[in-house]
Amino acid sequence: MTQSVTTDSIQQAASDWFARLQGDAGLEDWTAFQAWLEADPAHAAAYDEVEALWIEMEDLPAGEIPAAVAPEVVAGNVLPFTPRPKPPARRWVWAGLATAAAAAAAVVLAVLPQLSRSTFTDYATQRGETREVALADGTRLTLGGATTLRVRLTHAERDVTLVDGEASFDVAHLENRPFVVAVAGREIRVLGTEFNILSHDNRLAVTVRRGLVSVSGGQQGAVRLAKGQQLVQSPGQATSLIRTTDPNAAFAWKSGKLVYRDASLAEVVADLNRYVATPIRVDPNAASVKVSGVLLVDEEAAMIRRLELFAPIVSQRSGGEIVLKAKATRR
Repeated sequence: MTQSVTTDSIQQAASDWFARLQGDAGLEDWTAFQAWLEADPAHAAAYDEVEALWIEMEDLPAGEIPAAVAPEVVAGNVLPFTPRPKPPARRWVWAGLATAAAAAAAVVLAVLPQLSRSTFTDYATQRGETREVALADGTRLTLGGATTLRVRLTHAERDVTLVDGEASFDVAHLENRPFVVAVAGREIRVLGTEFNILSHDNRLAVTVRRGLVSVSGGQQGAVRLAKGQQLVQSPGQATSLIRTTDPNAAFAWKSGKLVYRDASLAEVVADLNRYVATPIRVDPNAASVKVSGVLLVDEEAAMIRRLELFAPIVSQRSGGEIVLKAKATRR
């Protein structure tokens, strides 16, 4: 009985997918369909049956149903049959395919060539906004404030471009299908791991919380990072620094905290400018100020007040911006 129920649910899902893909299916639909096909060989077999049934019915004169096809089968597949002119392009695509997995790839190439070959799906956040994204392969992304990234999933590889901002990656492990992030002229390649990337204002930081990542493209060549390691490249530096760190500090922004240990004021301000509406600028007389502490991501004025407690600075509003200046020393 259990097997019968399972079979019926798979056939229903196959019918639903077939009906869904006859409309204006987008890249996310095709990606999800591909994942469903690959999840179980029974999915591909069920889809083949639904597709074959539809093609057979399309070849019949109006109103006729093949004798070999019982009415309950048609009803079970939930495919209302209304004969229509045959779509030659689609029939050509489907007719020459040996398996449903191959069908998915071929249809993407034939019906949506611009999507399968070069189009990425873009994700972006505004200042102060965070966003979670679940990809079809099981990978989970979290975007920090003022972040833009692009994603493309293919059979051979999973490609992401971090254009600007900060994002964390919890990558689903898929053998022979690497996950590759292009960022700031570098390439980060993994199979399954959890890591964080900050790329903003000519500053790059890659922090690993689980697994291994390979970072290539720098003057040092390919660098492997393990759990608790961080690659940092600051503005004006020709080479990267590899150091041991608490990875949870790099991920703290996801829970509304920005953690600093002896960081330059300019570095802190670059982060804050992705979370506040009013631009913040560091006055030259405060360029050497260092900051240590945990800033809560909160209302703009409150964040500035906390920063003034951590560092010997004062804030002034001037011409639509906030200027941070070093406190005058007492004599």
